[in-house]
Order: sequence, then C-alpha cells, then structure tokens
Amino acid sequence: MKRFCGSVVINRITPTWNSVMLHWRLVCAAVIFSMILGLPVHAQTTAVSPTGPGLGLTQDHKRTIYREIGSQQPQRVPDGTAMEIGKEIPDSIMLNEMPISVKDQIGLLRDFKSAKLPDEKILIVDPAKRQVVDIVTKDEGTR
Repeated sequence: MKRFCGSVVINRITPTWNSVMLHWRLVCAAVIFSMILGLPVHAQTTAVSPTGPGLGLTQDHKRTIYREIGSQQPQRVPDGTAMEIGKEIPDSIMLNEMPISVKDQIGLLRDFKSAKLPDEKILIVDPAKRQVVDIVTKDEGTR
C-alpha cells in the first residue's frame, strides 16, 4: 500500500502470512542446525549422566582428551587410594588446567581440570569438590 506524505511516497509494508511463516521456519531451522552441530548448551550440569557413570563423553571426546593430555607427567597416587568416579582425590595430586584445544572441542569440559595417573588413566576432576567426574583410560583414548 502506498501513502503520500507531501511529495514523498512511503511504501507501507504489512507482513503477509507467508512472510511470517518463512521467518519462523528460518528460526526453527537455525535452532535445529545448532543442535546438530552440537553447540554448547549453557544449562549442562556436572551430574552423573543417565546412561551410566561419568559425563557421557563420546569415543571421539576420549580420543581428543587422551591425545592432548596423555603426554603429561603422571601424578603419584598414595598407596591404597582407589581412583573411581565419584571419589574425592587426595590433596597430594596436582590438578592441571584442561588444555584450551580440549575446551574448544568439548565445551562440557571448560570448568574441569585433569590429572594423569601412572597407570595411564586420565582423571577429569571437578576442582571445586576435588571429585572425579570421569576417567579416560589409555584403551579408550587410543581406539
């Protein structure tokens, strides 16, 4: 619809049903696309996953973690200390920052730290609680 304002013609555009539907289709497509890409969701928690113990890391995640952290110096574990998911780690074990490359590829790990053990296991640790939230073994990291 055209409306005249003095000597200037103003085009007044009213959205049609088709343009509104196109807009919503584009919004839905963007949401689905970001879900497929696996963009980080800020509402993720550090609780035990429903599929089993740990964070629910994929095989690709474990390979990435082991590739980036596997060459670190192992931490000595006090005798008789079992390192399992959910257990608190001793103060004698020094925690390392998660490498930036790991944080970039696996957003879930941005708030965690790691420690490599003499038996070639890599602990993923919640630094606030000093609690093991996941373990990556050499076998899992090199498959």
